Amino acid sequence: MGSDSDDAKEKDMDSSREGAWAAAGFAVVLVIVGLPVWWYTTTVYRAHLPYSTIEDLSHQLRYHGISLSVIGAPSYTFSEDLEKHLKSSRSIKFYVTSRQSEKNERERLKTALSVEELDEKMSAATKIVTGTLALFILPDSNSNILDAADAKIVVGRHRNVYATADVDMPTLTSLLKNMVINSLANKKAEGNKVLHDLKGSLRKEAMRQVPTEPGYDVTLTLMIPEPHFISVAWNARKAVEDYLKPFVSQLESITKISIRSQVLYMTALSVSPMWSSSYKHFALPQEQLPLTINAIEAKLGSYVRTRPSLHFVVYIPKQDQSPLHIHKSDGTPVEENSFMVPRWGGVMIHNTPVPEANASMPYDVELDTHWIMATVLTHLQKLLPVPHIKPSEGVLVLSASKSCELTGWELDGLARARVSSYLANIRITLQSLCELVGEISNMVISDEVGGWVWGAVEEWGECLTATREGRLKEATLYCSTSFIQADAAFFHPSMLALLYFPDNQKYAIYVPLFLPVSIPVILSLKVVFGLYRKRTPIKIKED
Repeated sequence: MGSDSDDAKEKDMDSSREGAWAAAGFAVVLVIVGLPVWWYTTTVYRAHLPYSTIEDLSHQLRYHGISLSVIGAPSYTFSEDLEKHLKSSRSIKFYVTSRQSEKNERERLKTALSVEELDEKMSAATKIVTGTLALFILPDSNSNILDAADAKIVVGRHRNVYATADVDMPTLTSLLKNMVINSLANKKAEGNKVLHDLKGSLRKEAMRQVPTEPGYDVTLTLMIPEPHFISVAWNARKAVEDYLKPFVSQLESITKISIRSQVLYMTALSVSPMWSSSYKHFALPQEQLPLTINAIEAKLGSYVRTRPSLHFVVYIPKQDQSPLHIHKSDGTPVEENSFMVPRWGGVMIHNTPVPEANASMPYDVELDTHWIMATVLTHLQKLLPVPHIKPSEGVLVLSASKSCELTGWELDGLARARVSSYLANIRITLQSLCELVGEISNMVISDEVGGWVWGAVEEWGECLTATREGRLKEATLYCSTSFIQADAAFFHPSMLALLYFPDNQKYAIYVPLFLPVSIPVILSLKVVFGLYRKRTPIKIKED
């Protein structure tokens, strides 16, 4: 009996050992093979990003370098004094050079009879490239041209400025700074902190500028609330061709603008004007203007576009509200009878003649195309924004040869404002992308996203260099390309997918997968360790 019980114990011990070795082998396979395979198949792929380069570029100084040629300076001290006065701006750096006028320039100067003729002849004689300025100091023998125009400083249509030797230096330097870039657009690009420091009308003017994008969709809308009374004749296509096409063509290298038009019938502004006995018309207070946009915005049409939309509405008042004029807070009417909506567009109220008592309905009305398109252009220039020189005593600013076009220095100023805004947006986008990748550890960075980021950083660096060197055309091209690539990387679907998948949700997937497998393995390992501790050498009994 004793030998049988020993044999049974030995068999139980052998079977326990076999089970333990089997559990250990399964655990070894799971650890050595299973875990590496799982780790390799679930590892998040991340393309390498230039974090250090982004950090370095973010701290580099951003300023516009502008070459200013002083032609015909009376003395060296004049150029030196001018350069000292121009050093006060942090975001603009002037590179001042001086030379005497050449023979052909002096000959053209002698034959000019007016400031307009002077500007045309000197612009033809001296080619000033994009992004630069030329300051002509007229000798005393030719100062009568400016005296005839009652001016000490004349701003030309291209990139030339004309002044006399006794010009007021602070006035001249202030004018040159306002020419090269819109001051509010520059402050806006410096950040929200600088923007919030602005007060009153300056802050409102800076806030109304549209966001900087590669392109915009402009929609012209004619609203006729009572088509049974009025039959409007307006050739919108011809108006666009004559007024907006030249302006849009000038901006091709800066931004792309597409234009469309539409007519809305039986649609009116939700306003309640009051009759003004003083002015004999209906008065629409400025306080009611925001309410008009909310009512008509849904009726203007919605189109699937990624570009920002700008709306310009021409409104024909109802018969019982005509004539209708916008009034200021002090009760006086607004001269242009239109208002601008920040980052949205503008609305123009077009009053029509009152029909005769026995006139047949609907009576024909022809719109004032020149007034409408001139107002649209004015609103567009303020929204983009185009640099503007306020009228002042002794300063004459020549407008472009065509009223619908911009001058050379206005185009350059708009390009600089957009470059500044692009650079600020690129920095914010790429820094936010780096922070996002650092916070979400399981975010995939594909090679496509990595390529866009590297491309954006490379173009960003080239833009900063070109901006400081005053190469405006190259800077405009570099910054727009960098902005597009940075946006494409940040808003890529693979980047956005994990924003709504927190790390704690991974446990809901891994626990049901690994728990049923890990519990038997852990219990088997417990048995193995128990057998190892209880194992004792077998003693052979001697009879």
